[in-house]
Parts: sequence; C-alpha cells; structure tokens
Amino acid sequence: MQKKDLVTRVAFWALLLEEFDHVIEHRSGTRMTHVYALSRSPIDIFCISFDNILPRLKSALDNDNEVKAIKELLRISAYKNYCYRNGILDKFVEGKELVVVLDSMQTEIIRNAHELGHTGVKYTEKHLQGYYYIPKLRQKVEKIISNCVHCILINQKRRKKEGLLHPLQKEDTPLHTYHIDHLGPLESTNKNYKYVFAIIDEFT
Repeated sequence: MQKKDLVTRVAFWALLLEEFDHVIEHRSGTRMTHVYALSRSPIDIFCISFDNILPRLKSALDNDNEVKAIKELLRISAYKNYCYRNGILDKFVEGKELVVVLDSMQTEIIRNAHELGHTGVKYTEKHLQGYYYIPKLRQKVEKIISNCVHCILINQKRRKKEGLLHPLQKEDTPLHTYHIDHLGPLESTNKNYKYVFAIIDEFT
C-alpha cells in the first residue's frame, strides 16, 4: 500500500495492521454472502416521533371550537370520515387513518419532518401524508423548505461562485452613498413581517 492510498478513512486501520504479519487477499462476493449486506447502502428510513408532539396536539384539539363541534357530532353518528379516540382526532383519507393537525401546529410538524434529513419538497410531503392530515400540504411544505437556512446555505455552495465585486470609492461626507440590501419573503412574524430591508450609510 502506497502513502498516496492512505486516505483519512483507511489510514487508521493501515497503521494498526502494520503491527501484524498479514496477507491481504481479495474475496469475491460469492464467498462473502454472510456479510454482503454490510457493504450495501443503508435502507432509507423516515421515522417521525410522536412522543413530544401528541401531548401538545391533544391539548390544542381540546381547546379548538371546531374540533369540539366535530366531537359532539361523532357522539351521535359517523361524520365525514372522522374518528375521535384517545384524545386524538383522525380522518380517513384514501384508506389511511391520519392525525388531524390544527393550523397552530402545522408549521412545527412540517419543519420537524423536514429537518430529520433536510429532504426536498416531494420527499417531505410524501412521508407527512402517511401520518398527518394537513390541508394544502404541498404549498405549506414548499414555503417552509424555501425558508430553511440550512438548505439555503447548502444550495448556495453547489451553485456557481459569484463574481468579484468592484469596490466603490469612499466619499468624504456622510449621507452621500447608501448600501441597500433585502431578503425575503420569510416566514411571517407575529406582526406579519415577511421581509428584511437594510440600509447602511457608507461613510459611517
């Protein structure tokens, strides 16, 4: 083994094996069936934890007037494919029993699902559809992922690098030249702010 072959991931083992007299022998896949699965890529698993979400979801459902009305109707007879048990309101959609999510918790649940692996819109939507009932899910997933800082930074690294800027000569007086930048739309704040607009005086 040459030094150029000692990349980081094998250097440790190469140094360790130097302490022993050994022979490296290639074994074909037909002779390694008992460990063949270990060399395969891991199975793509998407797992959503309900432990932290369900208690707060139950509390939100108990305080929602529309849900209270549906619960009263369900006590009388079946109502629009809804089912209420153990404090959770479910809805049957295309044969699946999905947990109904109120507007107040939709953003958190979608964001948590996306941040499990920072997956794209299609993949995140697909797996949420297997657990939750959220109206206009695709639109809401697109909005949240478009505002994900981690994904924005990663995608910027993959793009073509920006060209060099041409510096401006600094003037001798204040309020002569302004630098302006903006960012948005972002997720709305409590006061419905969606954009960041920055103005800086070059002199100061």
